[in-house]
Amino acid sequence: MTFTSIADHHRYYAFARQALVQALILAKVQPGDNVLVPALICKDVVASIHTVGANPIFYPVNQSLCPENLASSPRITAVIAVNYFGFAQDLATFHEFCSMTGAKLIEDNAHGYLSADVGGKLLGTRSHFGITSIRKTIRVPDGAQLSINDPESLQSVPEQIPFRHKFLGFRFTLQAILVILQKICRLPFLYWSQVVTRLLRKFANGAALPSSPPNAEYENIDLSAPRDSSMKRIMKLDIDKETRRRRALYDTVSQLVAKSSATRVFESLPSNCVPYGFPFYGDTESAKAIAGIVRHLGVEVINWPELPESVNKNAPDHYKQLWLVNFL
Repeated sequence: MTFTSIADHHRYYAFARQALVQALILAKVQPGDNVLVPALICKDVVASIHTVGANPIFYPVNQSLCPENLASSPRITAVIAVNYFGFAQDLATFHEFCSMTGAKLIEDNAHGYLSADVGGKLLGTRSHFGITSIRKTIRVPDGAQLSINDPESLQSVPEQIPFRHKFLGFRFTLQAILVILQKICRLPFLYWSQVVTRLLRKFANGAALPSSPPNAEYENIDLSAPRDSSMKRIMKLDIDKETRRRRALYDTVSQLVAKSSATRVFESLPSNCVPYGFPFYGDTESAKAIAGIVRHLGVEVINWPELPESVNKNAPDHYKQLWLVNFL
């Protein structure tokens, strides 16, 4: 089945993990059903699957972040494909699998807001359902989108949960001010504020970075809407300007990383791709070196993802040595 002629229906949630719960419900995933999901994934996705009572069945991905061994999986009710870092996943294998098995395809487009494939099709609209975490592209406290592209599910689409009347908050207002000051003064104010925050957190909790609780994969996810202040900021985004900024930043970081020992994940930046960041493979030392190289750009380097516990035990090196220069 193709999805090019189906009118998109959108619903908005506070977080993408909530949008995924609703997508699984619309896909008629029942307790005890199996959901096929890449092993290279964050714990939030697994929590969404567990919330509807389903079982995550992991499939491996190679160093190009493409799927392997879909056909060898047991009977599946839904399949999750990921557009890693805003780069369009080739969905041909997934569509073939779903055509043979009757499973519904969910496009995890958490990283791909504004991105499209080489044919110009917006990511998140190329499958039965698509989820996008807008807040990971725009600096707002909440905001995620569910795209319902499956004609069989249109009658089951829930009403939009009313947006919450709430301000952005001090933290995000301060970050917005620091971003503006960075551009004017060409100094990494946001990075300095992050350093101070992490030092205070380490003093208080013993760790500079927050970590998921032991039961994160089994957290019961309730559905809620984003605040109206986040939606207003999202609607005011200058899409062309943000697209140019991210693509230019990708080119700049690419040139800097080329001088290091790290290995880039993608050979080139495809047309229509609005990158979430610049992903690369490397050890901790090379990641630290790149963090220092790109710091003047006002960006940071993070290790992604925090793998599910069952995956982490025997994860291949490229799962654990995946880093990202985050463009937020």
